[in-house]
Amino acid sequence: MWVAAAIVAVMVGNSGFRRLVSRWRELRRLRAELAELKAQEAKLQVRIQASRRAGPELERAARKELGYLKPGEVEYRFPPPKPKDR
Repeated sequence: MWVAAAIVAVMVGNSGFRRLVSRWRELRRLRAELAELKAQEAKLQVRIQASRRAGPELERAARKELGYLKPGEVEYRFPPPKPKDR
């Protein structure tokens, strides 16, 4: 019994052991975060490949819906025609 208490006292009282435990917990947290980031990266890579395959269709949609222009292009916008008086 005294031996167990002495071992616990050494482990708890030893700042090196506490530091080791806190570093181990941090390592586990960082590994989990890394796994999550790798999963996100894989999903984004799939989206990038899909957008590259879409090519012209994606460009046309971006130009139409978002008003994107290529460098050096100029967009001309005209007001809608006024309704004629009847």
